[in-house]
Amino acid sequence: MIIEKFNKHFAEAGHAFHLATHSPANYPTTPAATLLPPACVSSVLEQAHDFQAVAKTVGGWRAFGHLSTEDLITELLRFGVEVTEEERSKFKDNEVDGEAVDYGLTERMVSYLFEGSFKKQAKFNRFVQQWKETVTLTLEPVPVHSEKATAESSHAIPSSAFPAVFIIPKFPRDVQTKLDQKPPCKIERSDHNKIIRTLYETMALIKMFPTNDDYVKVCKALILKYPFLKDKEGNGYHTWHMSLKRKFKYERVPLIDDEEVRRMKLKFGHHKKPLQHEENTSKRAKTSKEVDIIGEDDTSVAGHVKVLQDQYRKTQPDVRMVEERMMRTFAWRRREIANGMTVEEAINKYPFLKSPCRLFQEMGRLHDEMNICRRFEDGFKVLVPTVLRLTQRKSPLADLALEEREAALTEDVPGIDFRAAILLLPILFREKNDVLVILGEDQPPSPYPTVQLDAVADWRTVLTRRVPAVVKLDGQSVCMALGLEEGVIAAFCAYFIYNVVYPSRLKNTLIFIQRYVLKMSEVGDKPLPVSVTRVINILA
Repeated sequence: MIIEKFNKHFAEAGHAFHLATHSPANYPTTPAATLLPPACVSSVLEQAHDFQAVAKTVGGWRAFGHLSTEDLITELLRFGVEVTEEERSKFKDNEVDGEAVDYGLTERMVSYLFEGSFKKQAKFNRFVQQWKETVTLTLEPVPVHSEKATAESSHAIPSSAFPAVFIIPKFPRDVQTKLDQKPPCKIERSDHNKIIRTLYETMALIKMFPTNDDYVKVCKALILKYPFLKDKEGNGYHTWHMSLKRKFKYERVPLIDDEEVRRMKLKFGHHKKPLQHEENTSKRAKTSKEVDIIGEDDTSVAGHVKVLQDQYRKTQPDVRMVEERMMRTFAWRRREIANGMTVEEAINKYPFLKSPCRLFQEMGRLHDEMNICRRFEDGFKVLVPTVLRLTQRKSPLADLALEEREAALTEDVPGIDFRAAILLLPILFREKNDVLVILGEDQPPSPYPTVQLDAVADWRTVLTRRVPAVVKLDGQSVCMALGLEEGVIAAFCAYFIYNVVYPSRLKNTLIFIQRYVLKMSEVGDKPLPVSVTRVINILA
């Protein structure tokens, strides 16, 4: 009989099932239920299948939420934790009930409740762990004719109400050991994948199509329990959210024959976009607001432009006059560029934009008088060692930089490291630097702001010396720069001054420079891409 087949862990369930299946009333309406450890559930299900019964696990892990403070203390006493009157008062005074335990008590909170007794603290933690690991098993006998339907439904996609409070499960032992150590634990990429897999497996038992709120609830619970896993930028859980979402999407691919998967794919599925050909011209961004032009008209602006062009032809232009006229024509110039003025037309009408100094001043007018050169140097300098370390052996350029560094004089090392880090930065985002910097005159021109190093033919010289550079955009020479560093900053400024959209092949690198290195934000900025946030998590 069942009791002979089941071991002592599910004797009660077996007895209840035996009574149910041998009752004179063929199929009683009241199911038999008991609580079992998770390890026993699969065995019970197998035995139940032999007797044409359905076994259902209800609710997954048990939650404490329904327990009052007195009920919680009663359960502790049953578990063998002796609660003194003083400790009972602490539970009541601090409103420690089942809901509070569900949210998670810190080690400091537990030590306060059972002050001076390591044994009670350990037993309390064991009590919480075992309670949450208990599952509810309900056995219901079913008619013989429904066996086929039961077998078919056993492969159905789980879809039930998501719990109000999601309990973070235990992770694989190696990962859990690191997490329990807390900071400064080092979470590797493999650990990240194991965490995502464990969360997926737990959520998939509830539903295979979680809502966005479900994903957010799980990710918030994760960083609430392990705050050191929080993203360094953004809302704190964006990378976990996207990784978990992609995991579900990947795991649902083999289930395409399932009716619910097909239905959801038709409703929410994305169609692949056709491959885009390489652009011949740069794309212009849409302006977010109208530019107010006060006190200037066509005639006055024409007069300012004539003064600027006359000053540009002089060997020693009047610096103060140039700055004044550039400022007075700034709003007019922004409207012209927003309305489609080409790069060639802009630099011909306002020739001082071809000077790196004036280009940086124009950027300052766009962003609250920001000194972009100083901010770039200060923000990027602290990242240089980590960028070089993370890109080792990932590019021949990284090996070359290491060789030159070892052969250089001490005072030359910082410059070599800084230039090498600029060139290697796109590698962190799996992007190529040929959209940012090109070597020699024979390279095909890029429609996007690019630093072209015409005077040299090898990267070794670029790393060890300050070589002149030309910033090009849409086939036009936008400005001349004194070196790689100045050229890269000028090229970055050109995106904003000429209203150019970031190219897809360098987008993450440029977003990283804008949002993290320069701390620049624009109206309507989207959340950081996951790949950028991950790099920030590593560098921070």
